[in-house]
Order: sequence, then C-alpha cells, then structure tokens
Amino acid sequence: MRIATDDSTRRRRMAWLYSIAAVISLIILSAPAGAAPADAPADLIATVTAGAIRGIHADGIQEYLGVPFAASTAGADRFAPPRPAPQWTGIRPAATHSPQCPQSPPLPNVPALQPSSEDCLTIDLYVPEHTAGANLPVMVWLYGGAFVLGSNAQYDSPARLVREGQVIVAIPNYRVGPFGFLALPELAADNGGITGTYGTLDQQAALRWIRDNATVFGGDPGNVTLFGESAGGMSVCTQLASPSSRGLYAKAIVESGSCARSPLTPPTKEVAYQRSADYAASIGCGDPATRLRCLRESPVDQLLSSPTTTLNTMDVAWSPVRDEVVVTSGPEDALANDAAQGVPLIVGSNAGEGATFIALLDYARGVTPAAADYAPWAQTLFNDDSARILDRYPLSDFVSPAAAKAQVITDGFFACPALFTAEAARRGGARVWQYQFNDAPLGWNPLLPGAFHGAEVPYVFSALMGVNIPLPPAADLLSRRIQQSWAQFAHTGNPEIPAFAPWPSDTSDATLELGSDHVTLGDSFSQQHHCDLWSDIDHIG
Repeated sequence: MRIATDDSTRRRRMAWLYSIAAVISLIILSAPAGAAPADAPADLIATVTAGAIRGIHADGIQEYLGVPFAASTAGADRFAPPRPAPQWTGIRPAATHSPQCPQSPPLPNVPALQPSSEDCLTIDLYVPEHTAGANLPVMVWLYGGAFVLGSNAQYDSPARLVREGQVIVAIPNYRVGPFGFLALPELAADNGGITGTYGTLDQQAALRWIRDNATVFGGDPGNVTLFGESAGGMSVCTQLASPSSRGLYAKAIVESGSCARSPLTPPTKEVAYQRSADYAASIGCGDPATRLRCLRESPVDQLLSSPTTTLNTMDVAWSPVRDEVVVTSGPEDALANDAAQGVPLIVGSNAGEGATFIALLDYARGVTPAAADYAPWAQTLFNDDSARILDRYPLSDFVSPAAAKAQVITDGFFACPALFTAEAARRGGARVWQYQFNDAPLGWNPLLPGAFHGAEVPYVFSALMGVNIPLPPAADLLSRRIQQSWAQFAHTGNPEIPAFAPWPSDTSDATLELGSDHVTLGDSFSQQHHCDLWSDIDHIG
C-alpha cells in the first residue's frame, strides 16, 4: 500500500506540474501559431506607410495583425538597429499573427508553440469599431518574458478593453535574447556607439510607426500610453530612460517590472561586453577578430544553444544595455532626474510574485526547495547582503523553504523595487499612482498560489493566445474595473474611477490594494515587504 500511495502522490504532483506549466505558458510565456479569429473577415482596408492592409472583424472590434513596422533582421541586419519595412504592392492580408522573434522554448522539453523567424518585427492592432474621424488614445503593450521570451501573439485579445474603453491597443514584437541585446565593442564601432539595445530600438521603431500611422485607425499620435508587464515593464522603464524615445509617448504603466534595483536594469557597457564575449565563446565564436562574422553567419539554433537564452535563474544574462547612446542612464536615476516629469505613471506589483518563479525554476524541473539549499541560494543571489536577508527571512517564519524563497523574491525583486520606482519618479516631479494586485486567479493551490507573477495579466486582457480567460463573477468585475481604470488613464492621465477611489498620487504611503473581495487604500506596503532592508541594497540579483 505504501508504494501505491507514493505512486499516487507522484502522479498528482506531476499532474499539478503540467497544469502549472500550461497556466504559466498561457499567461506570460508561450504563444500559439496564430489562427485567424473565427468571425468572418470583412473588407477592412487601411493604407499605412508601407502599403495597404486588410484587417478583420473579431469579438466586436477590428483587428489588424502581423503588420510589418520594420524590415527583416536576418543576415547583415542581425545585431543591428531596425530598418524601415519595405514597401509592398497590392493589399496585404492582416488576419494572422506573424512569427515570433527567435527564442528558446519556455520550459525544458516543451516544444515551441509558435514558428519563429528573424523577419518578426510586426505589430498587432486592436481597434474599436466605427473609428472614422475619432481621436482615440493608443495603448502600446510591451510583452514580458525576462528578455528571452515573448511575442505579441500571446496577448490576443484585449477586446473588452478596446470596446468598452474606446482605446486602440497596439502590440509590437521586439527582439529578445542575444538577438536583441548582444553588446560588443565592434558592434558599437559599426553603429555610432549603439550596442546591446536592438530590442529597445525595435520598440522605438514601433512607436514611430504608431506616430506615423495612428490617424489611419482613428488614433491620436499625441496620446500614446506605454504599458507592459515584467520585462515589458522594464521595457517601459528603459524607454523612460532613453533620450531617443522622447515625444513618442505621453503616459506609462509599469506592471511587475520596476525601474529600480532589478536584475533587468540595464548594465554598463563593460559588464555587457564581458557577458556577450563569454556567450560568443560558448557557442564557438570566441576569436575577437572574427566573432561578429561568426555570430552573424551562425544558424539560429546555434545562437540559441546557450543556456543563457532560457529562463533558468533569477539572475539574467540579457537585457537592454546602458550604451550611452540609446540608453544613457539607469531608469531609477533617470526618473529621479526628471525623465518622467509631465508623464503620469501607474506602478504596481503583485502580492505573491515569487510563486511563479518557484513553479518555473524549481517545481517545473522536478525540484522541491529544501531547507539545506536556502542559505546557498541566498548567497548566490545576494552575495554580501545574504546574511541580512537570511536574518530578516528566517526559515522558521515560513511554512516551507519554498514559501521563504517566494517571499524573498516577491519583496526583493518586485514589491520594494516598485516602491522605489514610485519614489524616484515623484522626486523627479512625476505623478505616480501605486497599486498592489491581491487576487488569486487559481485560488490557493499548492504550486502556484495567490497573486503570482503575471496573475494580473488576464484581468487586463480578455483573452490570451486567443483563448478566453474564465474568471468567476467577482474576479471578472475586478477585471472590468482595472480595464476601466487603465482606459481612463489613457484618456485623461488619471486612473481614479469611482471603484478605485480614493487613490492619491502624491504619497508613497498610499497603495491601492486590488482584490475581488476588496479594494482598499493601504498604508503599510513598505512594512509588509521589509522595504527598509531592501532600500540599502543597490542592485538586486
């Protein structure tokens, strides 16, 4: 009987693991091949800078999918700033998503769910019906995935936000991993100092495309809101720190991707050069005299053979680089030095961010965190600060080592950095509304409980990967209110709606707590997440 019980337990655990992997892939990582929506196509023809496109009606809105905003990045254009999309003749169908940019699979032994190509710089647009003569806000979503994963196809669709909020949502692809962020001195020499910021430049190319084409879809090119989650949130932060993006947006929302103290914060050129040189050597392109040619001529699969192209640690190898041209300072310093003055901001985090990373980095790999591994894990991530962190987060305070690790990740990587982001922006003269998302879309299951990292995304989007997200009535009401708030922010620069009031923007003590059973204004966020400890740690991860 003992053997049967053990087998039954193992089967249940594996079933949970596969379920959790599927949910995480659905919410924040993977994307489908991208079939056209079920509604019959209509003759929705629009003429953009490179030619005419035909969109479709779907779910009560108009969709224009897979529209090129830049040229292919293959060959000599690999590791180079994006070029304009070539002109086409005739009417180009815009009914399906494009391939994603090259990337490794989201989890070990999980095949890619979407084709990839270096000809991937396209944008998806979701537009309200009957926009002729309108002047609607445009909300530009930058996807997450730790700068190694993600595509615009996974965020299909924001239909309710678009319909009821009367906003246009635009979602561009951008390069990730080494394709987006490889930094080498020879690349800087070839591109006027630009290096390691190709993914950032892809985002800016998309913003310029929107500036030039928004009116075609009834959008206001002068009223653009950047928003994104996780690495997408840091992408928003990076654009705030980039002089070359000035004037391309008017407002910003940062969801679980703070501008301060994050492992995703842009490193210096020197740090990035060493990381990239190590990467090049690891895939057989180690000779500095020939490595750039080697890297450009290598097959995509070879470039993705490095473990640095997968999400396997809280420490990251790829992110935008402070190249002193595209990105000239760290986002936290940029905010404190007026980069967001006049740019209203929403900044937030989730109450249980760390659960996602325990599921991805431990459970999905068949590992259960053990007490003996807790101190070495902290030492690896936090070096000389690990003793203080272990003292503040002793195992005796938690039900399990997994819970302890999850709380450290929540507080140190997300919650307190969100607070520090808001404080820096206020010092620089910006208005900032801070929130904490508290809802648990999967309940309190043993492997992915509570308001985990990415949990708020289904509350912003009606569907992910083209699949409707079933939320219970109270959670669906919270979702509708978040969408109303985000849309009002895009229209007016103020997210305070009757259901989210009061919500002051001028004090770090005020955090709006968002749950389906309550929406309250909290004043203990810093204490809850031990931000006094984390404030003394300059770089987390």
